[in-house]
Amino acid sequence: MTPLSWDPTPGAHIYVDESTAGDYLLMGAVVASADAPQMRSVMRGLLLPGSRSLHMRKEQKRAATILSTVVGLGPKVAIFRVSRTTPALDARRATVHALAELACQLRADRVVFDTIDSMSARDRAWVIEGVHLAGEPTPPFGYHHQRRHEEPLLWIPDAVGWAWARGGQHRRAVERICYLVDL
Repeated sequence: MTPLSWDPTPGAHIYVDESTAGDYLLMGAVVASADAPQMRSVMRGLLLPGSRSLHMRKEQKRAATILSTVVGLGPKVAIFRVSRTTPALDARRATVHALAELACQLRADRVVFDTIDSMSARDRAWVIEGVHLAGEPTPPFGYHHQRRHEEPLLWIPDAVGWAWARGGQHRRAVERICYLVDL
């Protein structure tokens, strides 16, 4: 099953992060809106004292615990992959287009991107282009950028993308919730 064959999930939220370790990956973690508050609470419970957010680059010693927790929460994670030989902006554009098409198909309520200041304006334009590619005149969902410390559910696509890019046991730990789309 590919993400584009998923049944509609009206009201879903999609939390988005990228990984540039190897191929360009854009992960969209699909979460039912009713499940979001509980999932946020669980993710906050993974924070170490004094930490504002979770970033797998700094959490390798706790990777197994974090990945097990993420998988246990049960999100569906679409991973849009573009070859590392593709220029970064072209890869980002293609993956944001695909993500916007998925959000339209799922009838998602909102899409939340991890903030990359230099990409925010481009992302907004590419979301609109992706919506048009899906045959919609305007985005049928809200979309915005948030900083990772403001939205714990952004830690889910970060963890999954890190695990996927690392491969081996880390990828195996998350692959049952992942759906890969090569672009």
